[in-house]
Amino acid sequence: MMRLWMIFSPANLLFLAAAAGGILLPQALFAAQALILPALILMLTVTLLRFPRGFFRHPAALLPGALWGNFLNYMILGNLIILGSLFHIRDETLWIGMVLVAAVPPAVIAIPLGKNIGTAPLRLFSGLAGAHAGALLIIPLIGLAFLKYIPIGIDKIFLLALGLIALPLLLSRLAVDRDLDAGVEKYESAVTNVCYTVIFYSLSAANAEAIRNWSAQIPLIAAIALGSLAVVIAAVIAVARLTGMPRDRWSFFLLLGSLKNYGLAGGIALWIFGAEAALPALIFSAVMLVYTTVLKMIWPPRPGIQTPAERESKI
Repeated sequence: MMRLWMIFSPANLLFLAAAAGGILLPQALFAAQALILPALILMLTVTLLRFPRGFFRHPAALLPGALWGNFLNYMILGNLIILGSLFHIRDETLWIGMVLVAAVPPAVIAIPLGKNIGTAPLRLFSGLAGAHAGALLIIPLIGLAFLKYIPIGIDKIFLLALGLIALPLLLSRLAVDRDLDAGVEKYESAVTNVCYTVIFYSLSAANAEAIRNWSAQIPLIAAIALGSLAVVIAAVIAVARLTGMPRDRWSFFLLLGSLKNYGLAGGIALWIFGAEAALPALIFSAVMLVYTTVLKMIWPPRPGIQTPAERESKI
C-alpha cells in the first residue's frame, strides 16, 4: 500500500496533471510563462527555509561538504550530461538546453530523500549550499565554454542565475533570522504545489507540439538522462562496496551526484532561448520523477523517527 502511495503521490500527480494540461491545453502559456520565474524564486525560497538558523556562521565546517557537492554535481553529473550530448545532439537549440541542464545546481528534493535514506544532515546541507553558491560561477563558465559562438550575452544568463539562486538563499536566511519561517511553514505545501504546477505547465505547454508529434530527439534526450544516471548509481554502488562506506556517506554521494534542479534549467532556457531549449529540462525532470519515486519506494518516509545520522548531527 505504501509503495502504491509513492507512485500516486501528490507531487507525481501534480507533475502529470501539469504536463498533460500543458500538452493538451497550451493556451495559457503566455500567462504561465510570465509567472515561471517568480514561481521558481518562491519555491526555492520556501524550500531553503529548511536550512537551520546559524547554519552559515561556521563556513570552515561546511567547506568539505561544499567542495564535494560541487565536484559531484558539476564535475561528475554535469560532465556526463555534456559528454552524452556532445556526440548525439546536433540541434543547436537543444544543445543549449542540455548545457543549461548540466550547469544548474542540485535539486532540493535531496533534503527529504536524504532524511528517508539516512544521509548525515550537516554533510547534505553543506553540499547543497556549496553547489548552489558554486552555480553562480559554474553557470557563466559553462556558458562561456560551450555557448561562446551563440549570439546571446552570458551576462544575461549570469544575472538570471543570480536572481534565481542567490535571491532565494538571501530571502530564506532573512526569513529564518527574523523567525518568519514558522509562519510560512504551514503554507509550504500549498505554495510549493502551485509553483510546481506553474513551472511544469509552462515547460510542457511551450513544447506541446514537439511532444504531440513525438520528436525523434525526445527518446535520445531521455537516453542521455538515463545513461548519466546509471553511470553515477553504478559508480556509487561500486565504491560503497569496495570501501565499506556507511549509508550516511554513500547516500550523500548518490543524491548530490544524481539530482539537478531541472525546473531551474527549464526556466532559464524558456526565458532566454525559447521553447525548444526548455525541452531537455522537461524530459530530464520526467526521468528524475521516476528515479526519485523509486528511491522513495526503497526508503519510504518514517514520520517521527530520527535516523542515526540525525541523532549524531548538531542540526
